[in-house]
Amino acid sequence: MSQKNLTNKQVQEFLLLNPDFLSKNPEVLKSLEVIHDAGGAVSLIQRQVEILRDNYNSTTNNLLNLLTIAKNNEDIFGLTKQLIVELIDCQDATEIVTKTEQAFEKKFDANKCQLLFFKEQKYLPRGRYRKLKLAHKNFGDLYNTKDIYCGPLSKEQAQFIFGKSAKIIECALVPLRNSECPGVLALGSNTKGKYDSTKDTLFLDFAAEVINKLIEKSNK
Repeated sequence: MSQKNLTNKQVQEFLLLNPDFLSKNPEVLKSLEVIHDAGGAVSLIQRQVEILRDNYNSTTNNLLNLLTIAKNNEDIFGLTKQLIVELIDCQDATEIVTKTEQAFEKKFDANKCQLLFFKEQKYLPRGRYRKLKLAHKNFGDLYNTKDIYCGPLSKEQAQFIFGKSAKIIECALVPLRNSECPGVLALGSNTKGKYDSTKDTLFLDFAAEVINKLIEKSNK
């Protein structure tokens, strides 16, 4: 079969069936040229080196990203453990609420943190009770008792949750599943990206569960 009669598919099939052809015929490999992205012709070996370099850089960047995520998770775990140990030593619900809010604002970099409850109880601190009807009216579209909400909120919603002076534009709303005093752990940020929908919320769910149990225990 003459060279003119060869198709691209036939050449491809031949090379796949004879993977050692180029190594046995180095003069062919050296003479091959491919079109570079920039428009110029380069040798096949040069192109392979560039591809390997690009793959290496991509793999390195992915690895660095994974290491950064792992380090952040390790830091969050350490802070969460420290918070839980401090909460276990609390004497009542008021102290639990106060320490939780202080910890999230000072150690977890939340601009605002509020623990809010939808049933009025004597053992809860003042200013943390919100009527359930008003809560549904103001941020019921964001909150439910099963899922953690992370994302933007309106100025009116921010003021209802965090107070009129707060300049919060994003939040995380973590449900507190407590039959005696159901509520929400609300974290606010005045910058975008802190609590967007892509963030991992596992540690928030865990922290809320511990807070919930400790508040229940403090009332007994």
